[in-house]
Amino acid sequence: MNSTKLRVTAILMAAILAAAPQVEAAASKTQPSQITKSTAQKGAALAWSVKLGNYVTAKLDHADVWQQTGTNVAVFTLTYKNGGKSAARLVSYFPKVVLPGGSVTAANPISKDLTKKKVEPGQSLSVTYYAKTDSSSLSGMKLVMDVWNPQVKGYLQRVGTYRMPANYSAAVPSGSSSKLQLGGSPVTVQAESLEIIKYDGKVIAKVGMYMTNHGGKVWNDRGFEPYLVTGSGSSFLLRHEAGAEGVPVQPKEKKLVYYITEVPSYLKTTGLRFLWTENDETLKLSLPVASFKLPAATAPKWDVAAGAAKKLTIKGIPVDARIRQASLRAAGGQGIWSIEMAFKNKGKKSVEVPAYEYAIKASEGSFHPYTPDNKAGLTLRPGEEKTMVMEITLPLDLKQDRLKLQMIGASGPVSSSNPPAGSGEPGSETTTEVQESLTLPIAYFAIPYQTERKSSIGVEYDAQTAKGFAYTLESMQRLPWQDQDLIVAKLRLRNTQESKSLPLPELKVNVTADEKTTLAGSEVIAEEQGSLIPPGSSTEVYVMARIPYTKDIRSLRFELFSQQDTAKTSFLTMTTSGMTQSISTLEKGKPYTVTAIGKRAEAQERRTVIYEGVDSDIVYSEFLLTSNEQRRVQAAVLKGYFQSTDGKIYEAETIQPEASLQPGSKQSIVFWARVPKGAASELGLALGTAMTGGKLAETGKDATGVMGVKKLMLNPIRPAVSSGLTNLDWYPYHVSVTKAVGHLQEGSSSIPLNITFDVKRSESIVAADSGHKLILIIKDSLGQTQERTLTPGTDIQVPGTRSVSMELSDEQYKKLRGGWFNLTLVDEFQNERITLGSQSYNLIFTPTAVPDEES
Repeated sequence: MNSTKLRVTAILMAAILAAAPQVEAAASKTQPSQITKSTAQKGAALAWSVKLGNYVTAKLDHADVWQQTGTNVAVFTLTYKNGGKSAARLVSYFPKVVLPGGSVTAANPISKDLTKKKVEPGQSLSVTYYAKTDSSSLSGMKLVMDVWNPQVKGYLQRVGTYRMPANYSAAVPSGSSSKLQLGGSPVTVQAESLEIIKYDGKVIAKVGMYMTNHGGKVWNDRGFEPYLVTGSGSSFLLRHEAGAEGVPVQPKEKKLVYYITEVPSYLKTTGLRFLWTENDETLKLSLPVASFKLPAATAPKWDVAAGAAKKLTIKGIPVDARIRQASLRAAGGQGIWSIEMAFKNKGKKSVEVPAYEYAIKASEGSFHPYTPDNKAGLTLRPGEEKTMVMEITLPLDLKQDRLKLQMIGASGPVSSSNPPAGSGEPGSETTTEVQESLTLPIAYFAIPYQTERKSSIGVEYDAQTAKGFAYTLESMQRLPWQDQDLIVAKLRLRNTQESKSLPLPELKVNVTADEKTTLAGSEVIAEEQGSLIPPGSSTEVYVMARIPYTKDIRSLRFELFSQQDTAKTSFLTMTTSGMTQSISTLEKGKPYTVTAIGKRAEAQERRTVIYEGVDSDIVYSEFLLTSNEQRRVQAAVLKGYFQSTDGKIYEAETIQPEASLQPGSKQSIVFWARVPKGAASELGLALGTAMTGGKLAETGKDATGVMGVKKLMLNPIRPAVSSGLTNLDWYPYHVSVTKAVGHLQEGSSSIPLNITFDVKRSESIVAADSGHKLILIIKDSLGQTQERTLTPGTDIQVPGTRSVSMELSDEQYKKLRGGWFNLTLVDEFQNERITLGSQSYNLIFTPTAVPDEES
């Protein structure tokens, strides 16, 4: 009974001394204490392995110390190896720390290792212990190991003692890598670089670390806090250059990850190391995880030679940045630089290029920033290159051949919260950073000095982008359009690739006149937008913009681009003089040709007539449009204007049917305008294909522009009046009066008339209702007239034959014993008339019967 009490008391005393959470008795053979000494030399390594009995050993693998608020915490990682045949229980082993002053403190497992209870036969197990200390260095500390042994006094047997080397460093040497278990994933880490950046009155340290993920899931270090630590123990919290979310490293992927922090200007840059810590929420302690000696600090290499690329790492993905081309033009005493920046993704995953800030730095010391319309980044697929064009204005008196383009990037958010890395994983606690965003230069690109060339008509120029097209300005026209003028530029784009088709994107355009006026209504018309252009093939693109007709222009600048969301990608930029070409005139008798695919057709003038008015005339041109397509199609909409020899413009109204055309079929199109008296005889008609919203206009819809304009010289006529009423031209019909009979009854005040009309369609023509009226004017032998509008379908059959009965009434007819009547057919349009024909007919007189006299 007394023996049992003594044993229990001994066990409790040993547990208190060891500060262990629980104690289990375990027999062990008596072993002598083992003291391992290490030489205190520079770069000394840990060299302690202690035998614990029963073929179990413990080896010291890692040791470090980290400053806390008001205290310090030392950590030690022991790896237990069980070479025996039964499980070794860790509760039997009691590691302790002897501080430099001689006091002894227990080394307890960190929270995540509390569940490690035993080492199975033939297995190894690593356990990390912590101990609070007043010292910020491991120098002078000792590690001791006691094991439970009920056969010795106090029941604890000292089996090993190890004095920490004076010059020991936990950091992995510069140039070496270390494979760690971080956040549940095996990761190899190596220090790559240390840059000390002095900018804008601040000193910034930038640390580059290589990370290789050997695990099977995406990894990042969001659950760990990175620090820059000096040789004296001072530390500076680092942030990810890519932002608070960090840089994800895919399985089997190696990435270069950058961290930055602001440091004092007096900081010694030798002996610096990178350190990760991990928060133990249960213990309310921050524990060091791994550290790496950093290479010698270097100054950043910001200068980039003209034409060279700056190698960037954006969220761990390599990207090349360069000035693809730059040109200078002068306007109003200022120099305007157009600079095209190209970014190419050299990695294997998509990456978003941030919206960097740019400014031109002059050798005289001044800065001239670029102000974008929107701050949107570029998304690059693997191997993809995209460009952005910026315009920056600066004084011409600066040395234009010594300019540099400064590219600046912001690192990290002002405030961020790191979400958990994964439930139940070490390092998954949420931490919050509240830091100012740092803005740092990335590169200073030398700008190649080149004045901007002006594109000439008929000259092919090289492509301006990696996936661009060689281009030729084929024509430049200035056309009247309502109360404005249209600028219409025709471009031919050619794919110069030998074997690769190139996509023609959906294009937009900005057009600027004289470097200061942005023209309204700018649009691009290209039939093959969104299509692939084969190698060596060409395609046509039209650009339209509006300008006040009173404005003279000296230069025009066209900037074609594609846009996705808010991101703009330059496609082509060109500058031309303000000179425009005159509209080419078609040879007499030649048709106007519509060349648009799916709308191909020819429009041939049929006739142009003049409707004479009292104080103005109407010029009226009829055209026949013949479809040249192989399928039934909706015809292109044509627009035109009449132009006098002295340059006056009369916008033409268009009358065009909406019905579609079969192959080879025709439709009638009318262009007319009211012009001053006498002006109609010397007019030409400029004719073009109507556009709206960047594509061919549809019938019934308002057009916003016109392209492919050609001029036709007209031969207006005043049709002669036919002396008969046979086969009169009332296009697209021919009208004839086949019979006209009038009866005059002696003594009667009325004359009944019966007139037969025959209307034939001249040919199979599709025509719209143009508002023409067919007027019948009837004149009697007394010189009196009356009119009647012949309504199709009622008075006349169109086409067909129909008789019309009517009656003339007048008291003077009672005195007539014979006479005639005259019929005149008139074409009326917009209240103006053309006489088609006239013919007179004798009346059939019927005398009153005289009664027979009686004989």
